[in-house]
Amino acid sequence: MTKEEEGMLNGEHGPGIKRSMELLVKLGEAFDAERMIMAQSAHIHCAMSLDLLSELTEGATQCRVITTTHPNAYPDVLDPTGCKRIGLPENYDIYEFIHGGPWRQIEDIFKRLGYLLTYTCVPFLVGNLPRMGDVISWGGTSGAVTATSMFGACGSRDSVPANVATSVTGRAPYIGMAVKQNRYAQVLVELDGLDVANFTNADYGALGYYIGGKTGSKNMVINGLPKTLTLEQFRYLVSPMPVSGATNICHVAGVTPEARTLDEALGGGKPEEVITAGRDQIKEAVSKLTTARSDKVDLVKLGCPHCSIIELRNIASLLTGKKVQPNVRLLVATAKQIYVLAEVMEYVDIIKQAGGVFTNTCLGSQDPFNFIGPKLGVETVATNSARSAHYSARTSGGKIKLLYGSVKQCIDSAITGKWRTT
Repeated sequence: MTKEEEGMLNGEHGPGIKRSMELLVKLGEAFDAERMIMAQSAHIHCAMSLDLLSELTEGATQCRVITTTHPNAYPDVLDPTGCKRIGLPENYDIYEFIHGGPWRQIEDIFKRLGYLLTYTCVPFLVGNLPRMGDVISWGGTSGAVTATSMFGACGSRDSVPANVATSVTGRAPYIGMAVKQNRYAQVLVELDGLDVANFTNADYGALGYYIGGKTGSKNMVINGLPKTLTLEQFRYLVSPMPVSGATNICHVAGVTPEARTLDEALGGGKPEEVITAGRDQIKEAVSKLTTARSDKVDLVKLGCPHCSIIELRNIASLLTGKKVQPNVRLLVATAKQIYVLAEVMEYVDIIKQAGGVFTNTCLGSQDPFNFIGPKLGVETVATNSARSAHYSARTSGGKIKLLYGSVKQCIDSAITGKWRTT
């Protein structure tokens, strides 16, 4: 360890820094780390104990790396008039927790440390954009796998306390995706007869969901996707992988910075396994994600991960001059910072006038509708997110049934109240 790191560990920088460094050292020892390394970025999941957060940050006055915050579980409706539209009860217990007591204290600590209160799962779209080789400690598997796979950042699946500890120490143990040898692909995914030129984001999501389920925690490289893959397409591809599997990194040959060629992604070696993905595999994934037997839609959810400005433009174009069916709720999740730009572009007005409601809550694992939806008469949910569909089916205990398809299908179902397969 450097003298500065030893000073942190010995308490020279305060009790919180000492406790945070102790945590990181123990994490490193568990994985036989050679040393600590400088970090450049953190992203903090908000589901954290106030007592532990206070302990890890006691005496700290400023985070040492750029740090952003993940979405909360509570439904922060960006348009307050939309609360009635989506039917959220005013006495919902999460509101009591968030709007007083522990949450306010947690947020005060975030502000004291200089965390950017972004409350989004797409930190790379609102200022926390890692460069290739940057060491990151991010909560939220969707953003983390996008950062490692598309931007070449060095981050592993670690805990919220580790994220906080890195934010205040500026250090991380030299483990996981920070080690070059651990980043090479182990599984080669070959595409079979897929017309990717006409893929929707939902098609990419189904492909990623299938691949994640097959590869588990192994690194992979996908061969055959276009080099022109957009950020939206890329994140829909990789964001379901950590929920159907446990993916840390997915190389896309010709797109991922360290996978300019297939050989580079494999580190000059041979893959341990080769799997094939074609139309049958995508149909298999869609079938797993579609649990509804009825075509009647109660709620349409878009924005897991949070919608980009490009996605909001597309949603607005599909809703121009249209109205959401009175018995259907349309919920659109995005970051507040993206919402402001969408207001300037008048996408917000179009979506609101059609009957849509904006939120910056999590529409995945923490989505409140997974728990209170059935009480509000929500039985069937349509979404274009494989990640959201996976979580909704499981965290609702199977009470919410899912319909999975393109954003066009989702918007059409919001307008008509019925799901069409084509």
